Amino acid sequence: MRRLQLVCLTGWMALVGCGGEAKKAEAAKAAPAVEATQADAKAPPASDLPDATELLAKVVEASGGAAKLDEIKSFYQEMTVEILGAGISGAGKTWSKGDDFYLEITLPGVGVSTGGGKAGKLWTLDPIQGLRELTGKEAAMAEMGTSLNIAHDWKRFFDKAETVKVEEVGGKKFAEVVLTASKSGNTVTLRIDLADNRVVSQKLKQFSSMGEIPVEVTLADYREQNGVWFAFEQVADMKLQKLKTTTTKLELNVPVDESKFALPGSEPPADAKAPAEADGAKK
Repeated sequence: MRRLQLVCLTGWMALVGCGGEAKKAEAAKAAPAVEATQADAKAPPASDLPDATELLAKVVEASGGAAKLDEIKSFYQEMTVEILGAGISGAGKTWSKGDDFYLEITLPGVGVSTGGGKAGKLWTLDPIQGLRELTGKEAAMAEMGTSLNIAHDWKRFFDKAETVKVEEVGGKKFAEVVLTASKSGNTVTLRIDLADNRVVSQKLKQFSSMGEIPVEVTLADYREQNGVWFAFEQVADMKLQKLKTTTTKLELNVPVDESKFALPGSEPPADAKAPAEADGAKK
């Protein structure tokens, strides 16, 4: 499913959910286990690695095919949001049409955090940092979040795809494809299960006013909707904190409220436009 909810929230969580020496110690203890798993994996030589573009094409086919994905012009999504281990949970909604979107997250005791984008102008509004227009690497990564299927849309955001690893873990084979955008310097690593050609995780760096945050997003619970498969569960691991989103409702190609998309204050209210247009017609 869409990644923009994670893009908007991981920067916010860097401010309110990732502090504490105890959590740092827990993260340090967990590191050796990860290294051990990687050491046990069997990787073939680089010369035997499959072509990245072919792997991405297989992901698209496993998702329902390019034609089905192209048919999706708008959608409405509802989700539950949980900061794992913190006892904080809430709800979220997303409205999207084309490349424009609006996201709303409500967390008890924290408030409402929103984000959106219209005509390439991306923004976030939350109780911690207030209203911010996204620029540079942060905007480029958030724009990538507008894609429903990054394997299908990768050429919109990146100019290089390279298979860097194929390994066997627990009897399953996985390939890792690194997508690179030379202009912004952003990279995203897709981990693909070669048994069903589905993306099981993504690694990226979330950019915010607090700096770079390494994030690994695990995708699970794939479900078919109108002939297209989506991951209804996502867990974003920021080492010191985890954010879980679970889609509870997804409607494709439905009317959406486009008035929510624009940067707050950048456009006059709809009720203010009508008199102005009427005055212009009289002249």
